[in-house]
Amino acid sequence: MKRHGNWVIKLLLVLMAALWLSVVAASWSEAAEDPDNEYNFSWLDPDKKVSVLQNRKFRKANRALISLNLGLADTNAFRKSYAIDPRLAYYFSESWGVEAFYSIFSNSKNATAEALESSGASSRPDVIEIKNQMGALLHWSPWYAKINVFNTVLYFDWYFTGGIGTMNADMIAGGASTGIPNSTKSLTAFYLGTGQLFHVSDNFIVRLDFRNAWFKAPARAVTGSEILFNSTTFQLGVGFVL
Repeated sequence: MKRHGNWVIKLLLVLMAALWLSVVAASWSEAAEDPDNEYNFSWLDPDKKVSVLQNRKFRKANRALISLNLGLADTNAFRKSYAIDPRLAYYFSESWGVEAFYSIFSNSKNATAEALESSGASSRPDVIEIKNQMGALLHWSPWYAKINVFNTVLYFDWYFTGGIGTMNADMIAGGASTGIPNSTKSLTAFYLGTGQLFHVSDNFIVRLDFRNAWFKAPARAVTGSEILFNSTTFQLGVGFVL
């Protein structure tokens, strides 16, 4: 039972990153042509030059962030999953911080699993159903920016994360199984992700977050040699900066 991540979400993230990098590359190119002006944005507006792009209105250094994320999870080819994800972060500087998280998953059979059962097949798929996970992440925020949205300036940080944690999963073997878990297992997981913090005010933020987890488990849930699986979450959240 080797599953694949949600390629649509991953493609959107790649396109978002490519768009961002193209904008940054264009600004760098303009700045290189005019070394006396560090932030020359004539490619954006020939009549104006932006000289205060990196001035921060909202700061997070030496502050804690409490947030709650909700969203979709792609955990298994035969499950529809949602995740609720409370988090606590602390930033040592504007660029670096650490974050602890605890995720709770809600799982149900998806259309693929229901179609397989309705076909009258005597066997069932092998399923690794993630129940919850927790871990610690290192945050790196290399980009801070502000954009004009309907004549309102929106400030945001773009961050990347990496870390380690554990997840508890029900191991459901196939064959003639009725879907009752054969066992619950604790698995070690490694995480990589990215996201954005949108600063609504000095203390209130809205965040988008994408995270991928890799873990090893038996190929047939309870039997077979261990192989690498992955699980993804895409979430929207709100938070308070203390």
